[in-house]
Amino acid sequence: MIFPSTIFEYVVLEETVYKTREIQVGENWPWNMAQHISLSFHMKHGKYLNISNDPRTKPPFNNIILPILEFRYAAEDRDVEDIIFETEEPEKQHLSFLIKKYWDDVFTIENNLDEFLDDAIEEKVDYGGVLIKKGAGAVPELLPLQTIAFCDQTDILGGPIGFKFNFSPEALKRKAKLDWGDEKKGASITIDRLITLATKEKDASNTTQGVQANQVTGKNIEIYIVRGSLPENYLNDKGDTEKLINQVQVVGFYQDEKGKKGVTLYKAKETESVLKFHAPKKIFNRALGWGGVEAVLDPQIWANFAEIHKNNLLKSASKNRLYTDDDNYANRNKIRDMENDEITTIDKESRYGIRQIPVGVVNIQLFDNRVAELEAHAQKLAGVTDPLLGKPPPAGTPFRLQERVVFEGKKPHERTAGKFDKFLEEIMNDWVIPHMGREITKGKVFLSTLTSDQMEYILQRVPRNRAVKAQWEQVLSGQIPEDLEVLTEKEKQKILQSGNLQILEILKDEFKNVRMKVKVRVSSKQKDMAQFTDKLVNILRQYLTLPPEVKQDPVTIELLSQILEASGISPASLGKLTTAFAAPIPQIPEEATKPLRELAKREVITA
Repeated sequence: MIFPSTIFEYVVLEETVYKTREIQVGENWPWNMAQHISLSFHMKHGKYLNISNDPRTKPPFNNIILPILEFRYAAEDRDVEDIIFETEEPEKQHLSFLIKKYWDDVFTIENNLDEFLDDAIEEKVDYGGVLIKKGAGAVPELLPLQTIAFCDQTDILGGPIGFKFNFSPEALKRKAKLDWGDEKKGASITIDRLITLATKEKDASNTTQGVQANQVTGKNIEIYIVRGSLPENYLNDKGDTEKLINQVQVVGFYQDEKGKKGVTLYKAKETESVLKFHAPKKIFNRALGWGGVEAVLDPQIWANFAEIHKNNLLKSASKNRLYTDDDNYANRNKIRDMENDEITTIDKESRYGIRQIPVGVVNIQLFDNRVAELEAHAQKLAGVTDPLLGKPPPAGTPFRLQERVVFEGKKPHERTAGKFDKFLEEIMNDWVIPHMGREITKGKVFLSTLTSDQMEYILQRVPRNRAVKAQWEQVLSGQIPEDLEVLTEKEKQKILQSGNLQILEILKDEFKNVRMKVKVRVSSKQKDMAQFTDKLVNILRQYLTLPPEVKQDPVTIELLSQILEASGISPASLGKLTTAFAAPIPQIPEEATKPLRELAKREVITA
């Protein structure tokens, strides 16, 4: 490729090509990324792309896409609680508890990571891909695909990529901390001077040339950010025009004091990649994967076709058409201007008077049936069936069968979500963990609400450690140390006085040189709480019907352990069930454990 002589000419050229030129995905599959994003955006929100959306003249739009997308958002959702932190050193596994609580109760709240995850999931579901940039702080930055000014349409990160942003004066001034407007960083104009050149117009993203810009209430500064391998002379006027260097350019199309059109706010070499891209359903030779809107686009088009024609038929059938054999009636009476109950006269020689023209009534039900078929087809294409949408099953459907249908129907979405989990792990390990590591090495004290399991974890470890420390202090001060068990019990009571609300502390440098890694729980491996509770209640019901001596029998305990494992429940809870019984363990006949044996068979089958 022969590059233009300046970065400004390059941006103009590539933006025009991106918006107008199609690539060939297949032999009979032309595709343009900008048009794809624009069409998907309009269809999702129930707007026509090339037809007036004036409510007074707009054709009907039966939006069958949005409900399907809303389900996919929920089915593939990820919460910050799904992210698990672990230390890589076995001897420091106890620190995983502290870092997890700090993550849940402090870090995610301060940095609003929930919003980032929600926006990223919606983006990749809608358009078939999501583009993430390394943030200046803890949170990665989602780059909406509408902000792309140009890119390689076959591989979004395969070549230089440009973004078009609209900044308010205040937002642009905040970029000064990134050295924008600094002459030492290649700036040809200061931020303040650029603001004075700005206007009140703002271009809509991904619009074709010639579309009128929006008028805003304050000044708007249009900025292009370009990243990738570009000629060296873009960085340095004396640079080699054929040598490519990975760089970042921040430019605007404004005329400076010297009359030169095009200003630079920042330019520099870029030593590391700050962009990551994820496409859950990849398409060979295409930058974006198979998007959620695209998957049901054809049913949406034909559903609108049916709605438009049904609406036209209803308008036609609603017209009141009259006829008469009185030639002069229409001339004497202005029928359209008549009021209700107004009296008119007919020629005495008229044989028919005034009669209504019969209009055949079209079977509108045929159109309704067709729309229903298209909606069902769209749901099938998107993997969203009626049970998943919460629609009641046909009468007589067993509850267990319906529950199983819902469970199996979620699997395709879990598979797609699992791909995003791996992408999220990469972002967390590369960008978020290093930032969080720098924060926690400074030391943190925070208030946290603990679950019963976490309280048990604390009570098993902290009181004894504190008791040992108290003994050391007593010995060092010349006192006779108290009994370890007595001190442990005192420390335990201090913790219990505060209930589940505890003050946790991360000591300064406690996590220094501690390597951490993150995992995201895959949906299929998470507990289905309704199914989990049902199994637990069933096991407990059978267990409580047994006599005390049967509950203590080794055979019973072994069977119960097998049931718990087959049901996905930790057998560690078995000890809690058996400690209440201290009777001697007699030999129990095999018949007495029959209920649990039958339960074990059923649970193994349904697990």
